[in-house]
Amino acid sequence: MRADGVARVIYRMRIYLAVRENLAIFHDFFRTHLLPTQLRHGARLVGRWETEDGRVVAVWEYDDREAYERVQAAVAADPRTRAAQELRRGLPALFSEKDEVFMWSAPSVDELPASVS
Repeated sequence: MRADGVARVIYRMRIYLAVRENLAIFHDFFRTHLLPTQLRHGARLVGRWETEDGRVVAVWEYDDREAYERVQAAVAADPRTRAAQELRRGLPALFSEKDEVFMWSAPSVDELPASVS
């Protein structure tokens, strides 16, 4: 929420250090089991990328923090999430580290104060 009390769009960035030899399995598991459930409950995937150092980065968009919490609660309660977790137990390691950070838009150039000469 902004200082003026208005809700703002937030972004959740998840960063995984992928196990390179299992990268294809990781992408397939995401595409087949995780993505459909997230989308069904209202999450919006901005994009998903691989980095040169073996990380997979996913950025999700939500209307505000409350919307994120509603989506996550619905995903957690979805029986397909539990089924995916059970399936994942039988897969090789897909990543060795995971980090998550929340972001929101910074002021645009037009919104910044004029510079002082």
